[in-house]
Amino acid sequence: MNATDTVKQLAAERLDVPAERLQAASTLREAGIDSLAVIDLIVAIEERLGISFPERDLESMRSFDDLASVVERLLAEKHVT
Repeated sequence: MNATDTVKQLAAERLDVPAERLQAASTLREAGIDSLAVIDLIVAIEERLGISFPERDLESMRSFDDLASVVERLLAEKHVT
């Protein structure tokens, strides 16, 4: 499972929506995820994966791919340190 799929799976679990609904969405907004739900999702990702999102990254996340890119980078940094 790649980072985008992992993020979508966590979003589906956290938001209690079918994963299929999120698979078709390219942006968080298209998936019906508002700013409060994004924060909730980020907290869930942080807790599940043991990472912490820097504030500078939060503003730029508009899609699942954006979110997955940050997750991949943070996981890589975690394994390096």
